[in-house]
Amino acid sequence: MTETASGAAVGAADAAQARTLILIRHARAAAAPTDIDRPLSDAGAAQARALAAALATRVGSADLLIVSPARRARQTSQPIAERLSPGRTLVEEDVYFGGGRAVLELVRQAGPGARTVIVVGHEPTTSELAAYLDGGVSDLGRRVSYGMSTANAAVLRVGSPWAALTGGSAEVTDLLTPAH
Repeated sequence: MTETASGAAVGAADAAQARTLILIRHARAAAAPTDIDRPLSDAGAAQARALAAALATRVGSADLLIVSPARRARQTSQPIAERLSPGRTLVEEDVYFGGGRAVLELVRQAGPGARTVIVVGHEPTTSELAAYLDGGVSDLGRRVSYGMSTANAAVLRVGSPWAALTGGSAEVTDLLTPAH
């Protein structure tokens, strides 16, 4: 299922400059002796495939995929990478250990050539960062501030260069919630 913010008309000049940031909470995980080693459950693997299909339909491709080193996040990212063929994939410890500010710094380093950046991470970082970047502008941004379920993706339209990304400088335009 995809939910879209109302009034999402973008002018030609805005569309040429627009960037897309997708913040994903990993798919459903199984138990393991340590948190970072938790694999996807069978249901989680199905969630990851469904989310990858939804993303392929929504954005088609990605320039940069940033992934937590946690096993469940890396496994969630595999079908996404297969479907969207990102130009670069980075496994970054800051996505797991660093919180929202650290993830924001990683996104800010995407470079001017990147139009679509995807981050596969964890709660509460994913929803808190989406809500912060949205600044309460959109209904979906306010909704995301309450948290995101597994294998959900907040799609944000970013009208500034990545390096200038800050609170209130993006808008949550879609919330992808594939069938679980």
